[in-house]
Amino acid sequence: MDETRRSFIKGMLTGGTLLVFGIPATTQALSTSQIPSGNMRDCHLLLGNTPIDEAFAKGAQAACTRFSSFNQEGTLPAFQLADELLTNPLHIADLLTQSRNMRWVALMDYANAAIFTELVRNSERHLLALGSHMFVSSDSAVLPQRHVWTTASPAYSAGGLLASLLTQSQHDFSIVENFLEQTAVDKAMSDSSLAGFSSFRLAEQPAMHLYCAGVSPLEASQQIGWKASENWQPVLSRGDESSIDQDKTIMDAAIEHPRFDNWIEATGFAVVATALSMGIQQASCSNRAFVHRSNQRNSNHQGLSGQQFVSFVIDV
Repeated sequence: MDETRRSFIKGMLTGGTLLVFGIPATTQALSTSQIPSGNMRDCHLLLGNTPIDEAFAKGAQAACTRFSSFNQEGTLPAFQLADELLTNPLHIADLLTQSRNMRWVALMDYANAAIFTELVRNSERHLLALGSHMFVSSDSAVLPQRHVWTTASPAYSAGGLLASLLTQSQHDFSIVENFLEQTAVDKAMSDSSLAGFSSFRLAEQPAMHLYCAGVSPLEASQQIGWKASENWQPVLSRGDESSIDQDKTIMDAAIEHPRFDNWIEATGFAVVATALSMGIQQASCSNRAFVHRSNQRNSNHQGLSGQQFVSFVIDV
């Protein structure tokens, strides 16, 4: 098999959630050394006729306005699906065939995502990032908001940016990222911490990074389904904390993140920002997670609790 074709979805997102809905276990992802530049980043939005399309698109357009430099004049072209994937999947296959040298950001429910993933695989398009996003409508849920991504490499990581956005609104959440290929990044970047989070690495598996806020690393790893371990080690020693805190203050002043009305808008912003190669907090690792638990209970989800959807970033 061509080495540029990689087995993409290891277990298809932690816990095999999407396999239950029939999504195939493998598809194609482009090796990071083969990513084209220039007009390949001409981004388009594909909305899958879900109840949260409007909220996701609002965040997506905000990211395009802020970061786009690919002759899109601050507007992200959008294509709205009706029931094509269920009634006429060949129409979507034709759309992919006719949109060469474009990067698509797609949003769908689980049923449509199963069909769409199969179309992407069969048409040999390059799936760069696949995310599962959900809010559990239960007062007993310790971390009601959950995001799980599998991406070709940390270059397509949206976790750090989304964690920064959600923390501003005091959401309780977990974000888990699985990278199929580690990329070499600047040491200062790989060792940096996200404001408000403590950074840890697993002694026996240093390629696993964990960022915790309001929760211990042991409890955090249990909450996200990682093997419980007492061997989480802080990335930074206490002697480094004062200088790092000062660096964080400077960095936070330079990076002003927008505030959003709800978590789905924030997710749309983070996914599109990453598709435009504007993600933050990349790291050289194979697995990474952010776990945040605040002292406040954010009960205002504006009718968006209980929602779940799938996001894609695809080069065609």
